[in-house]
Amino acid sequence: MLLLVADDMTKELETDPLTGLPNRAGFLRQVGEILRKQSDAQYAILFFNIQRFKAINDLFGYEKGDRILKKIVDALEKSFLKPLVTARMEADRFVAFVDTANLKLDQMNQLLHYSYHDGKTDIELHGRCGIYYVPKQCTLSVSDMCDRAKLAKNYISNQYVQPYSIYDESMKMEYDDNSRVMINLEQAIEKNEFCVYYQPVYDAKTEEIVSAEALVRWIPDKKNPVLPGRFIPVLENSGHITKLDTFVNRTVREMIRKRKQEGKKVLPVAVNLSRMDLMDKDIMGRIWENVNDKKIPVSMFHYELTESAYADITESGSKFLTGLQKKGAKILIDDFGSGISSFSTVRDYEFDIIKLDMGFVQKIGTSKKTDNILIALIDLAHSLDMKVIAEGVETKEQTEFLKKNGCDYFQGFYYAKPMSQDEFEAMLDREL
Repeated sequence: MLLLVADDMTKELETDPLTGLPNRAGFLRQVGEILRKQSDAQYAILFFNIQRFKAINDLFGYEKGDRILKKIVDALEKSFLKPLVTARMEADRFVAFVDTANLKLDQMNQLLHYSYHDGKTDIELHGRCGIYYVPKQCTLSVSDMCDRAKLAKNYISNQYVQPYSIYDESMKMEYDDNSRVMINLEQAIEKNEFCVYYQPVYDAKTEEIVSAEALVRWIPDKKNPVLPGRFIPVLENSGHITKLDTFVNRTVREMIRKRKQEGKKVLPVAVNLSRMDLMDKDIMGRIWENVNDKKIPVSMFHYELTESAYADITESGSKFLTGLQKKGAKILIDDFGSGISSFSTVRDYEFDIIKLDMGFVQKIGTSKKTDNILIALIDLAHSLDMKVIAEGVETKEQTEFLKKNGCDYFQGFYYAKPMSQDEFEAMLDREL
């Protein structure tokens, strides 16, 4: 009798009350038991989720949302996969343990497209799936296998073309690297592992330095710098980029304030703002305090944003940028021409300067079409009362072409590479 009660409690504790499927604990136990048995079969764990399912609950209510989930579960259970174990992990996330003999990748698109009809509502839903093939003699726990299948799901690039992704070890390595970046960020700032570098910007006519762009470098052991392309996207995607942007803003402001106080030459320095910065009231408040600081001319403050940042801009973010301009700060759009929304961006927002994407500059002279597009972009900017900075200028031929066609400023290795703050300040001192 006691044994029967214990079995009943185990079943209840391992069952999802909505779908009747095993929950996470039940899945881990049942799959573990199967894998412990000697078998010649090859297995895979599939991790599913339904795209934007929260919107279904918000629009139609949880009762209908629950009915849809049950329909999806029923379709999965009766599918070609013939799952040995199916479980609901949480919310709209499910896992299935299958024999790879039944895993037909060419039918996954159809499986992951769900249609729901109840007489009043027609809903088309799309799922995504990460696949982990369980190797023979696998030493991983079932939980770790599920995590790898889930990780693979995050590597789907276009869910409408291929709504599934198969795990490989490079995904785990990248994930671990990304995690270390996020974990080590605050410690790296405290240990001064992040350094602000400055790349000068030159007047096209006089070839004199007129401003600079602040760039960040991560040098964890003073020998092997981590490239910005390695950590900037990770911090942007995680939302941690605001901490790094705050550090850069503070460093640049302090450098300008100190030089101004000492009577030394100062020039405007552009700092980058991410889309996350324009959603963070704290960092916007600190920037607003900076431009109101009477000890530093407001003309020293330049702010660069990429087109992607403008694509996600909120109303408060837009008002914030407009307020900075009215105060006298300059707003720059970076990498102009690299995104798909270039013309709508300059149509909808006011900029002081556009920075031409270096891809245009590097292709100068390769074709008449490329040259004409570049000329047209410069003319467009001038017709909208904007100045133009050409990024990535590396040759004399590029400078001559850009000068001839009215480009206002140059930035690139032909004139100067990014340099440390000490080197930049020494350059400014020589300019006096």
